[in-house]
Amino acid sequence: MTAAQPLHADERPIKPRRMEFDMSQLREKYFFRGNSILSTLMYALSASFPDGERFFINSVRHYQKQIDDPVLIDQIRGFIGQEAHHSRIHEDFNDRAKALGVDMDTIDRQFKRRLAFARKRFSPAQQLAITAALEHVTATLAQWTLENPEAGMGTGTEHSPLREMLVWHAMEEIEHKAVAFDVYRATVNDERQRIAIAKIIFRSFWLQMALAQVKLLWSDRRLPRWREVREAWSFMWGDNGFRSWSAPEFKRYLQPGFHPNDIDQSHLLQQWSERYPEVAALQVG
Repeated sequence: MTAAQPLHADERPIKPRRMEFDMSQLREKYFFRGNSILSTLMYALSASFPDGERFFINSVRHYQKQIDDPVLIDQIRGFIGQEAHHSRIHEDFNDRAKALGVDMDTIDRQFKRRLAFARKRFSPAQQLAITAALEHVTATLAQWTLENPEAGMGTGTEHSPLREMLVWHAMEEIEHKAVAFDVYRATVNDERQRIAIAKIIFRSFWLQMALAQVKLLWSDRRLPRWREVREAWSFMWGDNGFRSWSAPEFKRYLQPGFHPNDIDQSHLLQQWSERYPEVAALQVG
């Protein structure tokens, strides 16, 4: 199909920020509210990031030389820099999880097999569509996280490495949310394929997370208590729960002509360092 010009929300550069988080402060295996279901969800998400971020980088880099828009070229560089650092930070988190006795290797192999299958069975254009869809998932998750600090991240006075990592990661995911999409639009621009791939991704993503959670709980011989089940259900499906809140945002992506900048998240980027000074203070470069 004919390539389309990317839509820029603005021309601010996407800046990779080098951060250092003290993962040794994470001392409890079921750190998230003491809830094994929610904690294993966080472990599953983190386990998917290192290789997943590299998959994103490679899918965008495959088309990098076809881009002649100078703004998008700069944004691609920033996107690659941010995603590469995300991989390293989540590897640190995953290593700490292993030290706490979490069987991260098992679910790491699960995600590696999934990505190897995608690389083998899907074309570069389809892999870029997968990346664009998953970037929408992470940007949506990021918005909910930043707008609902009471949901579990805690306050700025707690100095939790999880909270600090999530704030930084969420902000950067929103900052570069449209890059893969714009590369897809500028090079592939197949709306039917974009939507078809996204439908698969939006369904399979949560299935993969659930399978990883089950494996982690089984490995630890942990049967969640009824209180944990109720709390996890409320967290995901209750009033303003993540899954119930995000469902309309995922549906928006499936509309022909959609662009990530149709969802205004700019208020979450403005003066973020002033709103989260304890996180900004961890930037080392």
